[in-house]
Amino acid sequence: MSRTKIVFFGGSKGGVGKSTTSHLACLGAILCNQAAAYVLTDPDRKIRDKGRPYDVLDGTNPKQLAEILKASQSTSDGWLIIDGGGNRPAFDSAIAEEADLCIFSFRPSHEDMDTVCDDMNRIPNALAWPTAWPTNLFAIPAAQSFINRLSKKFPSRVITKPIPFVNSASDLLAESLDSPSPPVRRLARKVFMVMEQQFERRGARRILRAG
Repeated sequence: MSRTKIVFFGGSKGGVGKSTTSHLACLGAILCNQAAAYVLTDPDRKIRDKGRPYDVLDGTNPKQLAEILKASQSTSDGWLIIDGGGNRPAFDSAIAEEADLCIFSFRPSHEDMDTVCDDMNRIPNALAWPTAWPTNLFAIPAAQSFINRLSKKFPSRVITKPIPFVNSASDLLAESLDSPSPPVRRLARKVFMVMEQQFERRGARRILRAG
């Protein structure tokens, strides 16, 4: 029997797109006819579950999060997407141990590069994923250089298909997600498909142990 697949979007730096990517992954799973649940872990953020086609769970309290993770062990199939918070390295390390796949988001900046390198060194099984990536033809080469440098430093641990910046992605973090725009739906499908592919390649540590 298939187990719930746990994916953790973490990283020490805030504002790199962890929440947006987590919601995109959940929405993409639903659009691809797979069950999904989003888990908020940052106590400074508000639970927003209105109009969302996927479950939204409150993991801001450590006890609640532990119960969610425990329940996932007896739930068949589907995806549990855990949204981390910034500047919590100990928390990231602990959740990475529980997750089947750990992904760190980063944007094209030297500060983001420094942080994601530290995170990748600290958690050897984690992957890095470029997020909110520029789509302007003049900005793409400079942004690509960050991916190239990180890929050289961490071979096979960088997802080289960046998540592009989409203006309407802010819909995902709105009070209610009633009718995602076509660009958001298209991006959500792509994000989910890339995540699923990475999971199949690297992700099923807990499932393999359980089997």
